Amino acid sequence: MNLLRSRCLLVLAMAAAPGAGRAADAAAPIRIRVYHTNDIHGWIMSRPDRLQPDRLVGGAAALASFIGRETGPKLVLDAGDWWQGTPEGSLTKGESVAEVFNAIGYDALVVGNHEYDSGAEDLKALIGKIKAPVLSANTYTKDGKRASWVKSWIVKEVAGVKIGIFGLTTSNMPRLAFSKNIAGLKFRREVDEGRDAVKELKEAGAEVIIAVTHIGLEEEGKGRFEGDQTLAREIGGIDLVVGGHSHTTLLRPLRDAEHGTLIVQAGCYLVRAGRATLTIDPATHRVLSSEDELVELRPERVGEDAPVKAIVAKHAAAVGSVFETVVATVTVAMNRESEKESGIGSWMADCYKDWAGADAAFQNGGGIRADIPAGPLTLRAIYGVMPFDNEIVKLKMTGAVLREVLEHGVGMARLMQVGGTSVVYRRGKPMGERVVSAAVGGAPLDDAKTYAVAALDFIVVGGDGFNAFAKADVNEPTGVLARDVLRRCAEKQKTVAPPESGRLRVQED
Repeated sequence: MNLLRSRCLLVLAMAAAPGAGRAADAAAPIRIRVYHTNDIHGWIMSRPDRLQPDRLVGGAAALASFIGRETGPKLVLDAGDWWQGTPEGSLTKGESVAEVFNAIGYDALVVGNHEYDSGAEDLKALIGKIKAPVLSANTYTKDGKRASWVKSWIVKEVAGVKIGIFGLTTSNMPRLAFSKNIAGLKFRREVDEGRDAVKELKEAGAEVIIAVTHIGLEEEGKGRFEGDQTLAREIGGIDLVVGGHSHTTLLRPLRDAEHGTLIVQAGCYLVRAGRATLTIDPATHRVLSSEDELVELRPERVGEDAPVKAIVAKHAAAVGSVFETVVATVTVAMNRESEKESGIGSWMADCYKDWAGADAAFQNGGGIRADIPAGPLTLRAIYGVMPFDNEIVKLKMTGAVLREVLEHGVGMARLMQVGGTSVVYRRGKPMGERVVSAAVGGAPLDDAKTYAVAALDFIVVGGDGFNAFAKADVNEPTGVLARDVLRRCAEKQKTVAPPESGRLRVQED
């Protein structure tokens, strides 16, 4: 009996001793949550849901509340394009979003292409106001050195696990930004830089590796480029790719068949946030499994964090009510289309043409950033459609050069939108074989004739690969913003409707 009592006391003593339960706990896998956002584009505010206007969706306060519920080990990451897109984001050149990032406590961010919209010097200043490390391993200066204002990678210890995080910005920057804004910079091929980053991180002791990328998801119909799938396929050792740039809502994450790399992306405009879960072996610190879910940021469900909500309210008040001014009424919703003519694109191009007194006008498809719903048209809605500070340029060019513009425009993944012009074209053909026929002002395009053209300065200087504009005989910058032209156009029309369709027609083989 005494022997039994002694054994019981010994067991109780072991259970009560400091660290006695650690052996059992150590056997349990480590679970780390990775919260991720991308392509916020200034949408730090909640707003009415398009389909259910009586319900709010999105916003930084809901995001902060959602993340704040997590009591276990976590990381918070963002995959770029932070501020360009709303008055609240753009008028402060990103300071409002930086303040939100700091309040939420992000662990790392990657530079997106639109971070350069105000120039490299403004980006450097903004980075100086962000507490989290800002990453972009493949950004180099003209002397061949990595840019000093961003980090290539970091190693952060979470729950005893050394997690390496590196960032990549799209190498397609010369087509996506004004040359003056990235002067003296080079963006190395993502796969080459990623391979080096993984090697460096392993040498630095990283046990789990995460790539935060602003390079895009490869999807059918969006043209050929090396995106997140190529990165995961070509480079071993990456456990998780947190992606951005393509605005893809990956309700089901992708996984590379060979390396097991999980690829995630949360859409855009802070409507949803992602929550990836990494289950890690406590002994080897290797990832045993990974999964991801997207959560809709509805304040009624996830709540709103009061301090972050106050930050958002402050910046909304600074913008003021002027953007809620109604300038016209829209009779029928005008939505964007990637691969065909769109009502909103035709309306925009027509507005440019009429304002400039031109024969033809062009709007690049990727530059149309929002749809216009039926009903009252506000200045905020126009700003959402064209948040960039793009200016209208008046040009004069021969019909032969205009034909080159059309050849490139109808071959893009996001079809160029046109005004004053009609085109019959063939898909999938090489340059020079796409345009079957074209007309300007109802008359066949004459290669020898000179035409007056209006276009955005972004494509005039070669953005989106529009090199033909450089051959124009006359290039006259107007200094007038495209969104101001759209506002004047709407005010003049008072009732806005999508133009009659039929200006962009596909000839089926």
